[in-house]
Amino acid sequence: MASDLEQQQTLKNALAVSELSGIPTVDRAHVLQTALSIYPEVENWVAQFPAFLPQRIAGVCLALTATAPYAKPSVIVKASILSLIICAVDDLLDITEGFVNIRLTVEQMEAMLTLYVKLVQSGGNSTYRDYPDLIQIFPAINESQPWVQIANVLTKFCRELQKFPAAAIYYGIFAKHFKLGLEAMLTELYWSQAFKETGNYPTYEQYLLNGRKSIAAPLVQSSLLAMVGEPVDCEFSLKPPYSTLETLIDEVMLTCGSSIRLANDICSFERERQAQKPNSLLILMLTQGCSQKEAEAIVLKEMDTYLQKMEEPISLLPLSLSAWGDCTRRMTWFSCAWYQTREFHDFTKQMLAALR
Repeated sequence: MASDLEQQQTLKNALAVSELSGIPTVDRAHVLQTALSIYPEVENWVAQFPAFLPQRIAGVCLALTATAPYAKPSVIVKASILSLIICAVDDLLDITEGFVNIRLTVEQMEAMLTLYVKLVQSGGNSTYRDYPDLIQIFPAINESQPWVQIANVLTKFCRELQKFPAAAIYYGIFAKHFKLGLEAMLTELYWSQAFKETGNYPTYEQYLLNGRKSIAAPLVQSSLLAMVGEPVDCEFSLKPPYSTLETLIDEVMLTCGSSIRLANDICSFERERQAQKPNSLLILMLTQGCSQKEAEAIVLKEMDTYLQKMEEPISLLPLSLSAWGDCTRRMTWFSCAWYQTREFHDFTKQMLAALR
């Protein structure tokens, strides 16, 4: 896998990149077939919860299959479900996009995200009704409310995740990155509000430090760690500058998250500019006075830098986590290529089938 990826051209511009450039050629047929095969199960699950938008399914199934093509289908399905949970949370926070017909106040959003973090931290051993101080801010509390549907699905997901043997070792890392991811989403909401009020955005560095978490790649990758990770051999020894295995794992995921965030910003630039949301290109244009084309060139170059940089921490992982490290690599390459050609929002099952 690594040698195959090394032979891929650096993702320099969209003209040289196709939707599937991030998937090794030898794996493409298998990835597309597996993504189509899991689609019905994920679709049946989504149909139970109106808060989850069906137009997200095909893109998520493809992305997670490209991430873990040789994992058990049940693992890919569960990772896809988590990705759809995050999409649904993002839709409720994204008051400018109009994906859902509900508007929450900032205070309600804060309570909602705090609730979800507590549910994950409990390992699925609590429900939303166990937190009356948080949910009392909502005028309606019933199973039809999108935020309640997400809470119920998240509780169920965490219970099922705990059944994997690896969760006994790695669930805490997932819970940490779930919290970091949701906090980063809320930070972006605050930044967007501040820009509308004051015209100020964060610095490029501040934005990327936050954006590598808000993109939610580490969140999904850490859930995969709790599903496919293996115990570490007692003879494994860390190399500087990593003092613990967890700091090494964090570096793998956050480096990957940086690449994916930058690629996503190229794809979503125009939409986010119109919505007055922070975006790396827009920040560069505002702070450095460069054109959109110049900003895109800077972002592409940095994205490529992170694509190369991720190989070092991945190479330092213990052998027992090499399969998981391969998943993080695959997710990053796939996402960086995909986002240079299209978004996930409008990708249908028919479009997925047509890629075969």
